[in-house]
Amino acid sequence: MKNSQIEIINKLGITIAITLFFKIIFFRLDDFFDWDLVFIAAIVLIIWQGNEIIDKSLNKSNPWILNARKRLIIQSVFTVVYTSITLFALMYILHQLRFGDGRVINRKMIEIFPPAILFTLALLAIKIGIEFFNALKNSLFEVEKYKTESINAQLQNLKSQLNPHFLFNNLSVLTSLVYKNQDKAAFFINELAKVYRYVLDTKNAELVPLQEELAFLNHYIYLQKIRFEDSILFEFNIEEHKKNDFLLPMCLQMLVENTIQHNETSQANPLKVLIYTHHNTLIIENPILPRSNVTDSTKTGLKNIEQRYSFFTDEKVVVHNNGLLFKVILPLIQKK
Repeated sequence: MKNSQIEIINKLGITIAITLFFKIIFFRLDDFFDWDLVFIAAIVLIIWQGNEIIDKSLNKSNPWILNARKRLIIQSVFTVVYTSITLFALMYILHQLRFGDGRVINRKMIEIFPPAILFTLALLAIKIGIEFFNALKNSLFEVEKYKTESINAQLQNLKSQLNPHFLFNNLSVLTSLVYKNQDKAAFFINELAKVYRYVLDTKNAELVPLQEELAFLNHYIYLQKIRFEDSILFEFNIEEHKKNDFLLPMCLQMLVENTIQHNETSQANPLKVLIYTHHNTLIIENPILPRSNVTDSTKTGLKNIEQRYSFFTDEKVVVHNNGLLFKVILPLIQKK
C-alpha cells in the first residue's frame, strides 16, 4: 500500500514537471495558470498511462530477457504510434476548445508535436535501460538460484539412490560370499568399490556421457545379479554414436533400482529390463510384475530427475504406464 502511494505521488510530481516545462516553452506566460494547464497535464498522464499498459503487456508476451532486440523494436513502434495518434488527437481537441476554428493542422501543433515525440522517446530510452538492467539482474539471480537447486538436487539424488539399504544388502551378500567363494568375494568388493568411486567422481557433475553411465550401471548390475542371480535379466541395445551424448549422473541406476524394488523377481518368472536408444532418447522399460509387499511409491526419484532435466533441456522426461508395461524415456543431451 505504501509503495503504491509513493508511486502515485512520484507520477503526479513528474507529470506536473513535464506540464510546466511544455507550458513555459510553447505557451504564453501571461496566461500561465489558465485552464489549459490542466488539459496539458491530462495529455501527459494519458500518454504516460497508455505507454505503461503497452510496457506491461509486452513484459508478458515479449520479455526483455528472451529477445531484447525484438522487444526494443516492438516497444518503440507501439510507443511512437500510440503517442503520435494520442498526442495529435488531444492537441486537436485542445486547439478546438481554445479557438474552435476547425483546423486539423495548426502552428502550435507543428511546434509542439516533434519535440513531444522526441521527449517521449527519450523517456522511453531511460525506462528501457532501467527495465533491461532489472531483467538482467533477475536473470543472474535465477542462475544463482538454479545452481543452488541443482546442488541440492544432486545431494538428494545421492542420498536417495545409494541409500544405507543398498550398502547393507551388499555387505550381507559379501559376508555369504566370503565363506563360499573368496575369489568371487574379492571381485565383488572390487565392483562395489567402483560403484562408490563413480558416486564420488560425479558428485559435482551436472551431466555425464552415456558411455560412462553405462559402465557404472554395469558395475551396479553385477552386484544385483550376485544377489538376485537369474531372477533379473538385462538387455542393452545402445547405438554406438549415442554413447557420447549426455544425461544426468546416476539416473539410470535410480531407474533400475526402482524397477527392482517395485516388481516381483523369481527364477521361474524373471524380470526383464530393456535399456535402449531411440532417436535422441534413452528408454528403460520393463513388464509390470507388482510385488505384494511393496509400499506405495512417492515418485520422488522420478520428480527429482524431471526437475533436474528441466535445467538442461526443454525436452521432457516421459513416463508411460499402461498397467502392463512401465517405460521411462530420458532425453539425451548433446553438449555444445
